[in-house]
Amino acid sequence: MVDRVKHILRGIGLLIGLAGTPLLAQADFLVKTVVLSKEVNKRNPQGIFRPPAYCEKDKNGQAAIPVVQTSQTSQVIFWTKIEATTTGKIRHSWHHKVDGTWTKTSEVNISIQPSPGYRMWSMKSLHADLHTGEWMIVVAPSKEPDRILCITRFTVK
Repeated sequence: MVDRVKHILRGIGLLIGLAGTPLLAQADFLVKTVVLSKEVNKRNPQGIFRPPAYCEKDKNGQAAIPVVQTSQTSQVIFWTKIEATTTGKIRHSWHHKVDGTWTKTSEVNISIQPSPGYRMWSMKSLHADLHTGEWMIVVAPSKEPDRILCITRFTVK
């Protein structure tokens, strides 16, 4: 009888230990909102570029992309709201299309905590003579950079 009680208690302990583990590992991060803006104030984007930014997986590349005018700003901020079920890091990879080839210009790894809407952002300084043309930002878990959560494109003029 004592052995059976110990066995049951071990099983209960195992279940309690697993209770905090997400059942679907692929559901750990979900991009809820993306915005391209001139600045962030009190954790919210300000001076939002038009047309609005979006994740290509949501629109299938069928919507107009934002245009950033270097005559109006010297930086662009990529602001994201992500639903997270676990602690980790999210990567914003910035890519510029030069002579028909996408080139990674920078990569920012941002810590994230469990939240229904964790807000984070990264920034790129712009110079009219260097940065005009097509841009793409890829959002992925830092530990799994090939698991793309979102791709956002914009044009710099």
